[in-house]
Amino acid sequence: VLSLTRMNKLRGLDAENNTLSVDAGVTLAAAQEAAREADRLFPLSLASEGSCQIGGNLATNAGGTQVLRYGNARDLVLGLEVVLANGDIWNGLTGLRKDNTGYDLRHLFMGSEGTLGIITGAVLKLFPRPRAISTAFAAVPDVGAAVKLLRVADALSGGQVTTFELVPRIGVEFVTRHLEGASDPLPDASPWYVLIEMTAGAEMAKLDETMEMALEEGLDTKLVTDAAIAQSETQRGDFRRL
Repeated sequence: VLSLTRMNKLRGLDAENNTLSVDAGVTLAAAQEAAREADRLFPLSLASEGSCQIGGNLATNAGGTQVLRYGNARDLVLGLEVVLANGDIWNGLTGLRKDNTGYDLRHLFMGSEGTLGIITGAVLKLFPRPRAISTAFAAVPDVGAAVKLLRVADALSGGQVTTFELVPRIGVEFVTRHLEGASDPLPDASPWYVLIEMTAGAEMAKLDETMEMALEEGLDTKLVTDAAIAQSETQRGDFRRL
């Protein structure tokens, strides 16, 4: 077992270039907070973000909840530092966004789960922080309906759907049974649910109205059987916990 827990330094943040350089042992939550303090967003988000580390996220090419908008972990990296099996250090720590030269070796290491080398550092991409967010929790009859609802929401929002997570009934039951304070936001049970989130850069963006339109179309076409839109940050957090 190899632990990089003590390699936990934030090496630097470049707000002009929207990059964050970190050791591989930095937790995902720490990277998110560093970006937040600079009024930026590092969009990789996982349930284990308080304990999982950037090196592991990249080695497994983690997905998270915002893949639709921002991509997998490999899409959020500009440069890597890797220790190879013979002890050599490959230094690919670049923040350059347009690089047409040579082989793009970083993508060999991301998703390789440590078989080609151990990631010890990374330059991460940051993004503008969203100013408007709308979150909904909807009941759907089956997986096919969920996929069709995604297409409806994406079309009506102009591509502003950031999160679309499919949740089985058993998952909701486990969370509400074992997680203190968790509750089912809808009165009737459904075999499937989706967590939908839309984000925009402008505070005046009327995302709740767009979300309502998407859910209304879903109800009219029987893609949705019931739904609720978060009315506060507390309720948004409750939806996300499910």
